[in-house]
Amino acid sequence: MSYNKVEAVREKSDAEKLILSNDYVAARTKLKKAQQLFPALDHIAPMLTVCEILSASTNIIPGYETDYYWVLQLMPSSNLTDITSQYQKLVSLLQPIKYKFPATELALKLLHEAYSVLSDKKKRVTFDIKRGISWVNYESFELNPNAISDNNGDKVHVNNILQESGSSSSDVVSEGHKGQDMDINSVSRTLKGVLKRVEQDYYGFDSFRTHECFELRDIWAVHCCLREPFIGGRYGQICKKSGGEIEVTWLKPIPVTEGERRWFDAGLPVACGSFCLDTETNGIIGSKGVFSYKCSWDSGVTEELFEIYPKKGEVWALYQDFDLEEWSYNPDVIQDCSFKPFEIVSDYSIYTGVECCPLVKVNGFKSIFERTEDENVILHVGPRDLYMLAHNIPAYRFTGGEIDGVRNGMFELDQLALRNSSQEPEDSTVAKEKEPEFVDPTPGPDSTVLGPNWSVNDFTMGQVWSVYTGKDLMPRQYVVINSMISPTRLSATVLEPEPVPDIDLSWKNRNFPIVCGMFRAKDTVLNFDLSQLSHSVNCYKSMSASVYKIFPLKGEVWAVFKNCKSGFNRLNYDNYKCWVVEILSDFSEGEKMMVVRLVEVKGCLTFYERLQGEDGFEMVRGFSKREMLCFSHRIPAFRVPGIGGHGIPESSWHLEPVALPPPNT
Repeated sequence: MSYNKVEAVREKSDAEKLILSNDYVAARTKLKKAQQLFPALDHIAPMLTVCEILSASTNIIPGYETDYYWVLQLMPSSNLTDITSQYQKLVSLLQPIKYKFPATELALKLLHEAYSVLSDKKKRVTFDIKRGISWVNYESFELNPNAISDNNGDKVHVNNILQESGSSSSDVVSEGHKGQDMDINSVSRTLKGVLKRVEQDYYGFDSFRTHECFELRDIWAVHCCLREPFIGGRYGQICKKSGGEIEVTWLKPIPVTEGERRWFDAGLPVACGSFCLDTETNGIIGSKGVFSYKCSWDSGVTEELFEIYPKKGEVWALYQDFDLEEWSYNPDVIQDCSFKPFEIVSDYSIYTGVECCPLVKVNGFKSIFERTEDENVILHVGPRDLYMLAHNIPAYRFTGGEIDGVRNGMFELDQLALRNSSQEPEDSTVAKEKEPEFVDPTPGPDSTVLGPNWSVNDFTMGQVWSVYTGKDLMPRQYVVINSMISPTRLSATVLEPEPVPDIDLSWKNRNFPIVCGMFRAKDTVLNFDLSQLSHSVNCYKSMSASVYKIFPLKGEVWAVFKNCKSGFNRLNYDNYKCWVVEILSDFSEGEKMMVVRLVEVKGCLTFYERLQGEDGFEMVRGFSKREMLCFSHRIPAFRVPGIGGHGIPESSWHLEPVALPPPNT
């Protein structure tokens, strides 16, 4: 313990030196370490507060130099009582170390400046306006003297904007313009800044999603996939923080009904119910733009269970035209679905479910909602229909008076959680890459004699080949041929998968094979014996980058993991079994790729034919894009003319024995 105290004092001394050199962030880091080493260190809390205030003072507001809300650690929606209480609290905290810790006097001065501005109504209005102005987009725009249209086409009246806190047009102009003719561009810029503030978060939801907000073992709601045209949610427990990345252990829902089980197996997001930690599905994700909110939960029957249900006063998104049965059988339907926000008006009950009231957007605002005029319209969601709730929407309930035209009981909703398929933001924090242009695949060498019989003449620079890898030596690794280095060896660049949906990332993080999708040539170059190469891959290559699109093609034979769903774990993979299928149609975005199952011709280990049911129909099924992870690898195969004379059906396929998956026994 004494050693820890000595180390803590040393860290504190380093922090003082850093403060004197104006490196407040590094000083705070040193003090946090000192606190961890010796929590009882004298005055550690006020010293940390000094660092936080000084760090906040570096957030510049043109014309004021400092963001006073940050200094007082308050939200812009705070009232005068909140401001006074917080000011007094911080001053009382810092006074005891005023002459003991460097820069405490400066922190107290900043607190006084912040309070003098924010406690004065007129000064605060002027500060709020300047704070909301976009100094990046400072160009002038056409000003309608009566009204401006926001992004949704709704009219926002100039006088209403200027009167947010009882201000007139003269109040929003800086003192240097008083008594002078107003420059129309200056007024335009001011109004544009105010309008921009109205369109953006009033509450400031992003301030509760900064990297500092994430603590170990917290449960956070995570947007299912910002690249997809819908937003479902899922939950993860913070298990590690590193730089700008957060590692989470995913929570796995526990379905109750058969329909919920199909929903879960289809990989669709689940927002309500009982959950448990899935220790095999850790994921590493960026902390910006992906996390939605810190989740509150109740303990289940055991400590390992997390109960997450809607609570009275929350706002949730509900799927429109929800049909659990249809969507669980056809999960691609959800990509075209939409949802609407509802206020939860009763706590959830396992017997009766939950009641909610629809919300509608308030004219003139982008993300402010209120109950419908008929407040008696109540929707009842029963316990069996909980999957109708798509996700919780972070919301701020107004008390009235914060903004002109906003009444008590209205909500500002987090814009990040409001996107429908037609509402993809222009400035998304997760940028969408432009789809590269691809050239049609060029068929490679095709041998009707299976086995490692390749020669130098079969290989050309730039070809993509599949290589036998892994402990089971299946052809799952793709490479691009660079050059021949001997008659029996070649050099090739390894292709790495480019996972897009979060389920792909989880799959990749568990070191499961990905054989379908986008692949990119990285820096890994290896040498291979020709006998390690299985077959040439017919794929689409980008015209402008080293990106390749690889999906099963019509007429190919592939192995598919049995029971490959979102619950596929390491034990399943280590003891995997496969179906063998023939591809009946090429992969196409938005459509299912059709396959037919093949079975071994009786008595012929490497000949396979189409499986037929008892009614004589072939066993055909479709695979959606999200099910492409089910594919294990392609099996080189060809048909043998005249094989019918040997008692083998003419339509049978002869499969490469080395690429056959383990038998299904």
